[in-house]
Amino acid sequence: MAPMKQKSDRRAHLKWSLTAGVFFVLILILILTLLIQRNRRQQQLALVQSGVEYLRQLESTDVSSVSEKITAIKKEKRRALLESDESAVWGAFNDAAILGDSRAVGFYTWEFLPQEQVLAQGGGMITDVPGYLDTLSAMQPSMVFLCFGLNDIGIGTWPVAEDYAQTYAENVELLMETLPNAEIYVNSTLPAVGVGLEADPDYPRIGEYNDALEAMCAERGYHYIDNTAVAEAHEDLYQEDGLHVEEDFYIYWATNMIAEAYSE
Repeated sequence: MAPMKQKSDRRAHLKWSLTAGVFFVLILILILTLLIQRNRRQQQLALVQSGVEYLRQLESTDVSSVSEKITAIKKEKRRALLESDESAVWGAFNDAAILGDSRAVGFYTWEFLPQEQVLAQGGGMITDVPGYLDTLSAMQPSMVFLCFGLNDIGIGTWPVAEDYAQTYAENVELLMETLPNAEIYVNSTLPAVGVGLEADPDYPRIGEYNDALEAMCAERGYHYIDNTAVAEAHEDLYQEDGLHVEEDFYIYWATNMIAEAYSE
């Protein structure tokens, strides 16, 4: 009987060992599962915390500043493309009209654009706009670029820059009523340089008038094109009077206008 008992004991021991082994494996699996779940929870918590921190950063970010940076990048890319192909610059004006003074006259006297697209004259002022409305109505351009300021500032009618900006706005409104499908662009007045600053006591204040125009455009949602940097970069292309510009200046001026217009 002893051998039978020993055999039974071995079976019992083996059964117990298998049971213990299975139990141990189950415990190990449970522990590993808990560890994995804990790790996942930590990762999820880290992601949540990261997301919360990102949202906090977004809240503190100046959205307008980000938008301005994106716009600046677009303008620079557009400007780079245009500067590599001069014909593309003038081609972009195919459906545009330019209104202005003697500086704007150069767009057709140098044969960059057809004369019928350039409604400008020596001594031109922003108050000349009503006289062009019928012609513009017949043309129906998709873009209108306003290039006034030198005579407006020099004549002394608006000693307060904000008053001039108000008059400018009234004429932009007339254009918008006449051409509801056109985009109207307000060019900053090209500054006077050198002896040009002495030609009129108000010419040194051109920057002040430009600031008023820019503020007015921002308030009303008008398109404003700042040409100050272009003028400063190409001051050597001014004529001897320090007021008018040479033929080679116009491509830089036109490039800036189109780059600004097409980047909005």
